[in-house]
Amino acid sequence: MSLFKNLLKIIVAALLVIGLQGCGALRLAYNQSPLAAYWYLDDYFDFNASQRPLVKAALDDIHQWHRQTQLPLYIETLEKLQHQMPKDITVAQACTLYAEVQDRLLVTFEGMAGRLQSERQREGQGAGTQVLASLDSTQLAHLQRKLAKANAKYRKDYVDGPASKLRDKRLEQAVSRAEGLYGNLTSKQEALLGARLEASGFEPEAIYAEHLRRQQDLLQTLRNLRQASAATMSTNLGGVLARVAMSPDPNYRDYSQKMRMQACQTFADLHNSMSPEQRLTGLRKLQNYELDLRALLLQR
Repeated sequence: MSLFKNLLKIIVAALLVIGLQGCGALRLAYNQSPLAAYWYLDDYFDFNASQRPLVKAALDDIHQWHRQTQLPLYIETLEKLQHQMPKDITVAQACTLYAEVQDRLLVTFEGMAGRLQSERQREGQGAGTQVLASLDSTQLAHLQRKLAKANAKYRKDYVDGPASKLRDKRLEQAVSRAEGLYGNLTSKQEALLGARLEASGFEPEAIYAEHLRRQQDLLQTLRNLRQASAATMSTNLGGVLARVAMSPDPNYRDYSQKMRMQACQTFADLHNSMSPEQRLTGLRKLQNYELDLRALLLQR
């Protein structure tokens, strides 16, 4: 929902991030991700002629780094998920799996930032920092307008409107995600998800406030980069990433932890309700994802 999160989805383009379905779809999306990321970012920043080749070089560099260093980690996690799929799972095990996936994403996130911040200029390394530091006031104003438009849509979809409509939308998304792995859910399994969402203590205003905080943090950091020295750019960008990973708002951190524990409980209960046939469907999908990632790893 944030600019960072959307960029991460596009760059990583793997099961643990976007959950693509279908044989070959993952490979195609992954190989096209630098171009997709470029068009996405250009829509937000409106790059000028001198910035465009630098952005493309930086994205190509990140893509190659990700292929070589991150895909093996995702394959390792997929192997663990496959081992667990036929078995029941405890809440603690569900939280462990969640933490591992989150750690994988954070490593990817930090690595991407490191490539952008690199002092070396050959083969695109460091090009990202050059572009971020060269964004002018017109481009930052364009970014702010794009974020405001996205915020209005987010409020419409997840915050404003009748509570029943918002609840139904969340349930529809939860069912869709579960069916993307296990296949069709039973009415009893859908009812389980509905009951858990109803009792979750979901606070859309709290999430929206954190959403805005991250955007303002990003905008202010980009403004500061225009006057920052090369020595402080890394610190500034690293600070944004650290505050995405752990909000400076203690109330939001507590809320996130509460929701994480509820999600672990829901996932464990839902998985344990799955029939052998549903678990086999999930296992085969995980195996196919692994095959796709291994094929991508061999490409250069």
